[in-house]
Amino acid sequence: MVNACSDTKGTSVAEVPFTAADGSTTAVADFEGAPLVVNMWATNCVPCVKEMPALDEVATEMVGRLQIIGVNVFDTPQNAAAFAADLGVSYPQFTDPDGGLSTALAVTGLPATAFFDADGKLVDVHQGAYTADELRAAIEQHLPALVPEGTSP
Repeated sequence: MVNACSDTKGTSVAEVPFTAADGSTTAVADFEGAPLVVNMWATNCVPCVKEMPALDEVATEMVGRLQIIGVNVFDTPQNAAAFAADLGVSYPQFTDPDGGLSTALAVTGLPATAFFDADGKLVDVHQGAYTADELRAAIEQHLPALVPEGTSP
């Protein structure tokens, strides 16, 4: 588990702003009430693009139980959303224009996936791509309250 609870100014990771395609800003704290998976990616990152359909598959399966979002680290919000839409990805897309979220999560390579509990607490940050099955297993490991006893996500 990566301990990335705050940036150098003491701001909680959950409060670090990132940008939606419409130009508005949001933060992990705005998603509190349900567990959140944040996938950091870039259009020029082959493993990132390759894992996006797997993330979309799991996001569709977990509707109402878990939110998965993508946060692009290099493009404009509009370009990131258009790129994801062209791939057929339906989970919400955002960007990290100043690198604040990437820094707060201690992301050193892409893709990277952060897991937050329903209270907005950072549980883990994984560096590297996931398959759909690997992501389901990671959700089961890091967010066990989502998984009914005797089943898997």
